[in-house]
Amino acid sequence: MLKEYLLEQNSHSIHWNDNIPGVRTCSFTLHSTERNTLSPIPVCGEPLHFEALFCLKGRLVIEPFRCDPYAVEAPGILLLSDCSGLRACLCSGDLSGIFISVDAASATKSLHAICSALGIKLDTKGVRQKMASTGGHLLLSGTPWTQAFFKTMERLPDDARERYCVFKSIELLYLLCSEIPGTDASEPGPGGISHKMLEIRDYMQEHLSDKLTIRFLCRKFLVSPTFLKENFRRAYGLPIHTWVIEARVKRARELICTSRIPIQEIAQAVGYESISQFNTAFKGYYGMTPGQYRKMSETVASRPFRQ
Repeated sequence: MLKEYLLEQNSHSIHWNDNIPGVRTCSFTLHSTERNTLSPIPVCGEPLHFEALFCLKGRLVIEPFRCDPYAVEAPGILLLSDCSGLRACLCSGDLSGIFISVDAASATKSLHAICSALGIKLDTKGVRQKMASTGGHLLLSGTPWTQAFFKTMERLPDDARERYCVFKSIELLYLLCSEIPGTDASEPGPGGISHKMLEIRDYMQEHLSDKLTIRFLCRKFLVSPTFLKENFRRAYGLPIHTWVIEARVKRARELICTSRIPIQEIAQAVGYESISQFNTAFKGYYGMTPGQYRKMSETVASRPFRQ
């Protein structure tokens, strides 16, 4: 749907990239003179195609048949696998963002290579079932995942953003279709404990570059050290210190795979002042140094990302 619309636009601010077999990426900015007017987008699409819009400006209005209309605005993400359940779609004249279009049949090898670089296995059947359960369209906005995503996007150079969006699209589908017992904590428990632990976890996920000590967290969230340590471990199955290290090296791995940011800067971005401590922590999880992992990921992804 969005692919067909963008292909029809005659603008120097729409740049397509076809370097990944079966996957088309597009960085675009619409420059309509009537920015406050919503223009219709034809509701059409090809079967077995998946679209993701990472909205950076403007808005897209979706009007489904069976539920109320909603707007996709910056910073927000729209996932679309089937437009048959949509009555209409409209966009503002200043809409801009990064768009990903995936042809499931042609992208099998590319997706496998990317998943290998990320260290995950994507359940394509689960993806189809998940998207079908949402009517073929899903809006993500204001979650800890999306907040962390757009915060990282701000730090990336323009030439790395499209590739980062491809990686994160796949990770997002993986997370949507994965149910990991004991790590959600979205339902409040007795006394609101689960809600408090979720709040603390989300804060740490968004501030991995900060010094996240037990003392600091207790002061910020007005809890005792015993309460924090015992209930966090009960909710997430890990001590806070271990969870923080794991979250940091996972964020570092994302940046290593999807950008050319120097390793030293990545270490600082995830809370390590010492490059030797960062190397030790990273190697403890992935069996190789950050530099070695970057070389490995470039080798694995070289086929889908280069002509």
